[in-house]
Amino acid sequence: MLAITHAAIATAGTSLILGIADPLLLGLSIVGSQLPDIDTTTSTIGKIFFPISSWIEDKFPHRTITHSLLATASLTVVSLGVCFLLGDMNLKLAIALPLGHLLACFSDTFTKQGVQLFYPEPVWAISVSNPRRRLKTGGAGELWVLGIAIALLCLGIYLANGGGITQKVSQNLGLRDGIVRIYNENASTNKVYARITGYWTSDRTNADGRYLIIGNEGNEFIVTDGKGVYKTGAQIITSKVTTEVGEAATTEIKNLTFNDEDAVEPLLELRTAYPGAEIYLNGELIIDFPEDVKIPIEPNQMQKASLSGENLKLSYCPIDTAIALLRDQYAIGNIEIRIVS
Repeated sequence: MLAITHAAIATAGTSLILGIADPLLLGLSIVGSQLPDIDTTTSTIGKIFFPISSWIEDKFPHRTITHSLLATASLTVVSLGVCFLLGDMNLKLAIALPLGHLLACFSDTFTKQGVQLFYPEPVWAISVSNPRRRLKTGGAGELWVLGIAIALLCLGIYLANGGGITQKVSQNLGLRDGIVRIYNENASTNKVYARITGYWTSDRTNADGRYLIIGNEGNEFIVTDGKGVYKTGAQIITSKVTTEVGEAATTEIKNLTFNDEDAVEPLLELRTAYPGAEIYLNGELIIDFPEDVKIPIEPNQMQKASLSGENLKLSYCPIDTAIALLRDQYAIGNIEIRIVS
């Protein structure tokens, strides 16, 4: 295949598989897609690295060792090692180059000669049994492949904002691990919504709807519809959950320490500092007058506050609810503040 076809196939596959449009990662996949042809001095990369390609050309036949899974595995080890030394163990960064190499090798199995994919086994991997249907370098068939690869690259870049094709599959099938990944990757910059199909645990009535995700515990989500706070798997039993990346927003995590001081004043200051933000509190405080705390009973909602002696535990408690509970209280302890603005 032509160098440009290898590059198009590698970038399209990398973008779709990894869900990225990062120029650096796509560039690495292009480099990886050219490396198999370093075994011949007539290729583009062979001409650039002539001494190396000349040495390989003298030692190994074309489309053998450099077109093998052994070469892909070696590149993966080297790429992981470089990322480790650079202190950046980003998995996508580490596998972009070897993935480009693998896709180029696989694409060559559709050509007339095929490749020795399982080198040092002298078996030629050829994907199409009929020689007339195999691709000829620079032929009309390869030009069609090039056009399709470019179209798929455009699709991959378009889908990248939503996490790529693997994330789209997770979304459509409601696979929880993929959905949690989407939330974790986007929660710091955007509001992320859950579209839930399910029912309320309390009375088995329909709970279908669109909820804002404000946190997750393992593979379960803490969500709100503006009226209350709920946890999937507890208040809402789900049959399917998909996510939707919404408008731009900032999620900040702050910590607030109380050292036997008025509990309400710093919360009021916080609410004033973030007008219009959604603020939730997590943590445990020791308070002076637990008998004065009246925790409301809220049907269908998760328990956002609980008392055990002098200990008041808050779990995704809205700031206004916390202010009402802590009025005229002095407190000791630490709480985490989650601010969505």
